[in-house]
Amino acid sequence: MKNKNDLIGVIASRATAADVWAYLHYLPNPDPVLKKMGKDVSAYREILSDSHVGGCVRRRKAAIKGLEWRLTPTGDEKTDEILTAVFERLPLNQIINQLLDAPLFGYQVLEIDWQKDEQGRLIPVNLVGKPQEWFNFDEDNQLMLRTKKDRFGEPVKEKKFLLATHQADYINPYGKADLGLCFWAATFKKGGFKYWLEFVEKYGSPYLLGKHPRQAQIHEIEDLLDSLEQMAGSAVAAIPDDSKIEILQGSDKSGNSQLFDDFLRACKAEISVALLGQDQTTEADSNRASSQSGLEVTRDIRNEDAAIVESAFNQLLAWICEFNFTQLETLPRFELYEQESIDKLQAERDKLLSDMGVQFTEQYLHRTYGFEDGDIMLKSAEQAPDSVKSAVKNGAEFAEKPQSVHPIADGIVEQLEVESQDLIDVWLQDIKDRLLQADSLEDFQSQLDSLIPELTFAEYGQLMALGSVVAELAGRQSVSDENM
Repeated sequence: MKNKNDLIGVIASRATAADVWAYLHYLPNPDPVLKKMGKDVSAYREILSDSHVGGCVRRRKAAIKGLEWRLTPTGDEKTDEILTAVFERLPLNQIINQLLDAPLFGYQVLEIDWQKDEQGRLIPVNLVGKPQEWFNFDEDNQLMLRTKKDRFGEPVKEKKFLLATHQADYINPYGKADLGLCFWAATFKKGGFKYWLEFVEKYGSPYLLGKHPRQAQIHEIEDLLDSLEQMAGSAVAAIPDDSKIEILQGSDKSGNSQLFDDFLRACKAEISVALLGQDQTTEADSNRASSQSGLEVTRDIRNEDAAIVESAFNQLLAWICEFNFTQLETLPRFELYEQESIDKLQAERDKLLSDMGVQFTEQYLHRTYGFEDGDIMLKSAEQAPDSVKSAVKNGAEFAEKPQSVHPIADGIVEQLEVESQDLIDVWLQDIKDRLLQADSLEDFQSQLDSLIPELTFAEYGQLMALGSVVAELAGRQSVSDENM
């Protein structure tokens, strides 16, 4: 290459492209549903009143709002305390609820309410979500605010608005709206209920047939129709003696009625798939296996939504640190996590180690389980359980007899034999049954592989926790033996 400087800069841009689709220096929303209807993103807000759409949205948001949050340390304890206090004063539940509108509409803009505290630090006291239709993007994908002075949009103030997007890219900075995926299904579902009601009224109620003489006048026929209408409402009517009224039952239309039911079910399934990624956990005829599979798909979408929330708060943290803490070596990060699952696996491992005689420090318990000062008090050696005293005694005997097995590793092996015997017996019996059913070695291998998915997450966690502890202590014992 003659000049490497030619590589610097952007060549393919909307300013140079021949098929640019920007008008008056702003980009219209390329959403195909909105373009076809000629409406803005506010059209999606109307379908949130649908019962099934609203229920799926609440369920999707609840999956995120049920998670715990934390800030990673910066290395400065005082700064960590200040940042944690700032986030604890924010209405996080409300803010997260608004941020989660980004996957629904494609993007969500929140205005930050900055204020100075008593020490003169500029901190956010609230974040308020604003309507999506108030904003658009310019040729460079920069956020713009539509105002009375400029309805096409003017650049927003820097670090004043927080933007959250869902699957946004250079072509479509507005992101992809999940409500657009279920818009027509929700619309047709609403219309289907209307026609279903007309169908029920038409074929679910008996007909009133009025007969009049052939020579009857027009006004006499109209009077008879009026009498039929009154009879349908009050079951009372007055007719001439030469007229006749008969009641006809509607023919069996159960097959046609089933078409409406199937149609509405299909619309609900489309909505569930669009918002939850599956329709198994929302259908009455789903079984336990299909519901469990559906939950796993939902968990993937939950992780994607959590990443949107984390990204927005991390941007806010970066601005807070830029305004107030410029000397930090490590920027903090906002994280969402499941407290129950982490604590369960950690607690099982710690209990196993404690039963073997391992003693934990207060710092470890505070860091791992979030205890505050004064919440817990460690037991002394005299107050320790008999199992711990026995482990300590075995440790003393090991000091006198170096050739004996390490007391902690020996205790873990015994604990494995006691706690895991039932689980191992079940696995071995399954393996024996598969071996007896196999016709060949290849058949046995395929049947043996099918046993793996049948293990639950808790069984995997228990097996991995026990195995990691044994491996670590066995390694330490090996090093200790080599040094003797």
